[in-house]
Amino acid sequence: MASKLAWVTAVMMAVCSPAFADDPTYSYGKADDVKDVKAVTWAAKGELGLVETTGNSKSTTISAGANALRKDKDNKLELTLAAIYARATTRLVDDANGNGVIDNGELTSSTNTAAESAQAKLRYDRYLTTLDALYATAITGVDVPAGKDFIGEGQAGYSRSLYHVTEITKDKDGKDKEEVKQDVLAELGYDISYTSLSAGSSSTIHSGRAFVGYKGKFKDTTIEASLEGLFNFNSVTYGMREAGAFGDTRLNGLIGFTTSLSTKLSLAASFAIKFDNFPAPLAKIGDLPFAADFAPAADKTDTITKLSLIFKFI
Repeated sequence: MASKLAWVTAVMMAVCSPAFADDPTYSYGKADDVKDVKAVTWAAKGELGLVETTGNSKSTTISAGANALRKDKDNKLELTLAAIYARATTRLVDDANGNGVIDNGELTSSTNTAAESAQAKLRYDRYLTTLDALYATAITGVDVPAGKDFIGEGQAGYSRSLYHVTEITKDKDGKDKEEVKQDVLAELGYDISYTSLSAGSSSTIHSGRAFVGYKGKFKDTTIEASLEGLFNFNSVTYGMREAGAFGDTRLNGLIGFTTSLSTKLSLAASFAIKFDNFPAPLAKIGDLPFAADFAPAADKTDTITKLSLIFKFI
């Protein structure tokens, strides 16, 4: 029960924290972000969460996140930090004498880490026109369950608004304001990533990056979807496994919506998927190493399905 609780808590706190840089999110260099900015503006926020259970259920989950943003009429610089750690203790039984029942001394416990990851992302967008922008991103992090002791990544490329629909509405003071109704944007660029593996040597991957995102607002409902693809140019080797060019394709996808049920209540749902066609080897589990001829890989696909009711009290 403690193990399940730790995993559930880890997922809940992860989806409530600022998104990791490689998480699928609708975040890109759209000129609307700075269209009303007249001078340099700064904004920053942070959060810290802790869930601790003791007794029959023993688990610890810690999450932290922060975001800082600088904008002027032509530029946007954003820093995002996020981390999560979860550890749980579960009871184990070992029928050592084979009598089919649990005797005194055959009940033990095991403590394991369920989640241990952190990431920092710095992204710069330079707006050339209302439709065109250049971007550069630096990423660093760690993801122990996925077998990655250190991750360093850099991206650069071109961003273009493909479809943009706005509507003039009235604000609460009766003044005209421009509201985005539908937006489609695409990005093309280059990605270089360096990974230090928990089991095996490090690797450097050169990839092409493609991204497309959509966001639309229809009455009281907002819909968003995005897909990011990273396509490796060089071969990648993990132990006895090797992937040639385009063999380590990575995809990040998201689809979600938020709709107002009343003035105080909203419903939000989303489905996120991350796919790595050539995952890293698993890190050591517990105190024993894997055999020399056994190097299991991490799962190729991770998903998060989220359904939330949002209450507005004031």
